[in-house]
Amino acid sequence: MKNKTTDIVIIGGGVIGTSIAYELSKNPTLSIKLIDIKKEGNATQASAGGLWAIGESVGLGCGVIFFKTLSKRKQETTNGVLETQRPHQLPPFFFDFCLKSNDLFPNLWRELKEIGGVDFKLEKTGLKFVMYDDDDKAYAENIYNSIPHLQNQMKWMDSIQLKEDEPFINKNAIGALTFLNDDQVNPYLLMNAFRDAAKVQGVEIINDEVKDIEVNNGKVVAVHTTNNRISCNTVINAAGSWAAEISSMVNVSLPITPVKGQILLSEKMPKILKSCLSTSDCYIAQKDNGEILIGSTTENKAYDTSSSYAELQGLASGAIKAIPILKHMNCKRTWAGLRPGTPDEVPILGPVEGIDGYLNACGHFRTGILTSAITARIINDLVHLRKPEIDINPFLLNRFKDKMKNEPELV
Repeated sequence: MKNKTTDIVIIGGGVIGTSIAYELSKNPTLSIKLIDIKKEGNATQASAGGLWAIGESVGLGCGVIFFKTLSKRKQETTNGVLETQRPHQLPPFFFDFCLKSNDLFPNLWRELKEIGGVDFKLEKTGLKFVMYDDDDKAYAENIYNSIPHLQNQMKWMDSIQLKEDEPFINKNAIGALTFLNDDQVNPYLLMNAFRDAAKVQGVEIINDEVKDIEVNNGKVVAVHTTNNRISCNTVINAAGSWAAEISSMVNVSLPITPVKGQILLSEKMPKILKSCLSTSDCYIAQKDNGEILIGSTTENKAYDTSSSYAELQGLASGAIKAIPILKHMNCKRTWAGLRPGTPDEVPILGPVEGIDGYLNACGHFRTGILTSAITARIINDLVHLRKPEIDINPFLLNRFKDKMKNEPELV
C-alpha cells in the first residue's frame, strides 16, 4: 500500500522547529511530522533564555563580551589612533522583528500552559547594562541616542538608583541603562512547551536522522531518514547549526556556521538579582529556581563543544566583578552550545528560488529563543500562502547573492 503523503516535515527539534510545529498544528487539517535527533551543542543549550528585544538588537547579548579586552589590543589604526572595537547594532527591521516577537510571549505563555501543561517561566526582569566607567557610559549614550523611538522602553539609573535597585552590585559601578521590557524565560521549558502543545494538537515527533531530501522536477517530494522514506509536500529547514547540511540535500548553499558559546551555572542561591545584567565582561541571569547563569563566549571553533578553563575563568571573573558576593558561589556545571551564525547575524527565512516545497527557518544566531514566536507565525503564513506580518525580504537567502552582485570585482 502506498504511504500517505505528509503535508509538512519540519527538520530540527530545537526551539525554532518546535515553535513552528506548534503554530502549524493550529490548523487541524494539516498532517505534520517533526524530525529531530539530539546532537551535542544544539543552540537552545547555548541560551540564557533572554527575551532581550532591544538588548540583542544593539549587541548587548553575547556580542558585548570581551569588547574591552579587544579594544586594549593593538588593532588597525587610523592616523595613529587606536580604533575601539564595539559590538555592532543591527538594522531597524531587526528591531521590529524582535519587538513583535517579544510582544507575543504573554499570550503564548497562557496558551502553551493551557494546551500542553508546561510553564516556561516568563519573568518580568528587564535587562540592565551596568556601567563601570566613562567609556561604558559613552557607549550606552550612543545606544540611547541611536534609537529615539524606543527611549520610552529605556531608563537611566545613576549609581545611587542602581545600588537601591540591585543591592549586591559592585559599589564602583557608576550606573546602568535599563531595557524595561527585556525579560527572560527558561529556554528548555519553552522548547518543551512548544513541543508538548504541538503533540497534543497532532504533530508526530520522530527521533531519527535525515539522510536526504528527494526532489523531483524542482519540487520536494520526500524526506529520507535512517529508517524511513516520508512522502511530503513541504520541508521546513529548522536544523540550527546543521542547517547547511540539510540545505545541501536540495543543492542549496546556506552561509550558516556554528558559533560556540560557553556558559557557567551556579548552584541555587538566595535571590540576589532583580534584573538580568549585561556588562562588558559577561551577562548574568538569575533563574526562578535561584540558579545563576553566566555567559557567554563567542568562538568560531566549528562543532567543538568542549569547555575551556581560560574562557570560563574570564566569565566567572566578570560576574564576580559585577556582583562581588558571587565569589562565594559554587559552580554546578559548565557547557557549550552552538549558535547558528550568519554573516550579517540575521536569520534566513522563507523560500528559495528554484525549489518548490522548501522553506528556511534557520540562522537565528543568539536570538532563537526571543524570535521563535514571530518566526513560527511567519512560516505559518508562508505555508498558507499568506503575506507575513513582517516583510521577509531582508531575511531571504537571496540577500547574500544580491550583495555579491554589487561587490566590485577584484583585479
